[in-house]
Amino acid sequence: MNRARLLLRAEKLEASMAFYQDRLGWRLIRQEDGISAWMAMDEQNSAVLLTVCQEELPEPLRGEWLLPHYSAPQLGSLVYQMTSSVDETEKRLQESGLPMTRHEEPGHTRSLHVAAIDGYTLVYWEELHPADEEIVRMYEEGIETLEQAVAGMSDEQLDLSEMPGKWSVREQVLHVIDLELVALHKVKFALAEPGRFYQGNAFQADSWHAGLAYSRRSIANELVLFRAVRQHLLGLCRDIPDALARTIRTERREENVAQLLKMMAGHANHHIRAIQRIRERHGV
Repeated sequence: MNRARLLLRAEKLEASMAFYQDRLGWRLIRQEDGISAWMAMDEQNSAVLLTVCQEELPEPLRGEWLLPHYSAPQLGSLVYQMTSSVDETEKRLQESGLPMTRHEEPGHTRSLHVAAIDGYTLVYWEELHPADEEIVRMYEEGIETLEQAVAGMSDEQLDLSEMPGKWSVREQVLHVIDLELVALHKVKFALAEPGRFYQGNAFQADSWHAGLAYSRRSIANELVLFRAVRQHLLGLCRDIPDALARTIRTERREENVAQLLKMMAGHANHHIRAIQRIRERHGV
């Protein structure tokens, strides 16, 4: 049976059900009597679970309806939906009359932001595929871009966020660097033992945030570490002729070093933009 990778909350279940079916074309696949929850398939045939915000899905239905590692964005936040073509998605949704805007991060992603019910914004995104040389350039430029994003900020200003409940500048930076360190391990195995099967634990951002005290740690040494890690990998890629083509296998897919560097570059840029929005919002 399908289990959902995404849990959305609804102020009024019936209204939200109608929105996702009639405006977005999602297909109902499960609803049980007496349970204020509804499961649908989105355009990528991934299961999405919708439930009223005042209620928790009872056990054992939580384990039966949701994947072990599901996403549960807060009401009013961005909800990411992968698509094979932003152009086709935009064409399909034009008749819905929903407000939508296009965005592009050169070399990384193209996306369509669609206003949804309950304050959510659906972000349909499509991965772009730049040349290896462009990936290396973006990865290297990210060192100074992150440093510049926090330059001149006081310790108090590092605790500013876009809005209550959102991560602060400090927390954004620490998260970026931890993701780099997790990915570093995979990249090194790909470089040293190409084609090896790699098995690692899933990276749970919220658990790392809590367990590693993101909210109160200094970022000075972390920025030095970020620069050192990226320079280390860049040196390896220069010294090993086929470095970017070397691969690692996981249970889900095979990835090469170029794809991993692109993922790290795009992930850091996503959080750098959030830091820039925080600075603009607070005038710092």
